[in-house]
Amino acid sequence: MSVGIKQNHTIAIYGLGAISLTIARAFDKNGIGFVILARNQSRKNQISSQTFLYQFRTKPIESFQWKETVRTLDECEEKFDCIFIGCKSSELENYCRNASPLLKENGRLVLLQNGLPENLVQAKKENLMGGVVGWNTQKRQDGVYFQSNAGHLILGNSEGTRPDSDWTEYLAPFIPTILTSDLEGYRWHKLGINAIINGLAGSVQSSLGYLFLSSLGRKLAIAVLTEISQIMQKLGIQERVVPGSISIQKLSNGPSGFPTFIKHIVLLVLGIKYFKIRTSLVQDLDAKRVTEIDYLNAVVSKIGKTLQIPCPINDRIVEEIKDIESGKKKPDFSFLNQLEKSLNRK
Repeated sequence: MSVGIKQNHTIAIYGLGAISLTIARAFDKNGIGFVILARNQSRKNQISSQTFLYQFRTKPIESFQWKETVRTLDECEEKFDCIFIGCKSSELENYCRNASPLLKENGRLVLLQNGLPENLVQAKKENLMGGVVGWNTQKRQDGVYFQSNAGHLILGNSEGTRPDSDWTEYLAPFIPTILTSDLEGYRWHKLGINAIINGLAGSVQSSLGYLFLSSLGRKLAIAVLTEISQIMQKLGIQERVVPGSISIQKLSNGPSGFPTFIKHIVLLVLGIKYFKIRTSLVQDLDAKRVTEIDYLNAVVSKIGKTLQIPCPINDRIVEEIKDIESGKKKPDFSFLNQLEKSLNRK
């Protein structure tokens, strides 16, 4: 545990999933105090009785118990400067509504979801902070939360100001943290990445390796990013690249894009590096759960329609995943050939 870090903020975490647990680990190891909020007594008992197992890459497995830090929403009398919200996008509005009474007057809800979550919440911008996550943590079948890569957390206030510098100390070195006044640029970058690794991969329920080792898969990934880049250009959004990632503008077809063969090489390398990775949306389909597609590619389609920018590839991806979710269709790699026809009709 680190010592000597002055804590100037009261902190809570509401929704203890793989991402928020990674943040809780960093706070714990740095000696930063925090409260875990539980929606009811049953969830409190579950968290209090659990030993959380965590592994960073090939490092030894760590264990954490947070029995003394858990409070139900009803019994918690403390007010917080920041509450990290670690739920699915579909539950975000309810989680924020339930957590808001526990904020101090100038406190902030920290939204860790993918997509554009700030648009989903009925709250003042001055009470929101966004967190763009640059690492991957998943719960393995053996119950261990496994972080497969080192990655940054980008924090930005929703109204376009930089958060307090204290956050870099609270989380480092376990989570390198970037404080930004341009949250939107990072949000759209991450949306583009998720549109291919979750959306496109989900449309054929495939690992990243099988998707990107296919030349057609790579071609369609470039098409997905091209549609998103056109929207960003129309909106005047400057892309901010998450460290360790690569610019979606460089991978798209446009004046700032790499030559085509370079784009394919980059995606091929990613496919080899993450060959077995099945991203969260693909895992949801594997488990026959409702996916987050409404907050990823569907957002692109909706905004594109508003701006009169055709997004046929993103549109078809959304339709296909909805059909797989409902059981109307079974995933089939031949769907990529159908997508290519949509591309050729543009």
